[in-house]
Amino acid sequence: MVVSASENRDVVTAAMNHWSMDPVCCSGIREACALLPEANPSLIFCEETLPDGTYRDLLRGLTKSPKARLVVISPTAELDANYNQAISLGAFDMIASPCRRSDVQWIAIRAMHEDARRSFNKRRPRMGAEREVDANSETSPGS
Repeated sequence: MVVSASENRDVVTAAMNHWSMDPVCCSGIREACALLPEANPSLIFCEETLPDGTYRDLLRGLTKSPKARLVVISPTAELDANYNQAISLGAFDMIASPCRRSDVQWIAIRAMHEDARRSFNKRRPRMGAEREVDANSETSPGS
């Protein structure tokens, strides 16, 4: 999902189309929040500030889409305080605006890698606790 009304929308959609992903584009926070249940996105690129709200408003709406990861597109992404705040609020990452296709692709690869790792960990059989061996209880063959 792309929540942007600027040139960043074109960059993100071009990067997603490169992998045959079909991005859903929204021009504002309200529209994105309304589409979340239906679109069920795994990755959302959102401008830091839009006319009808901020990425913080969208983060609050993500409680209904627990698998979704939000990436903030910000002109102040290089400032540690802004980046750290976005991450502490629950953002997956933050990239600079105007965004570059390579940044978008790197984040998409990282998200797909995390999805694959989570999926693998869910399928991996759990090992039972090792049983303690009592040396006194061993019997010799033939007894």
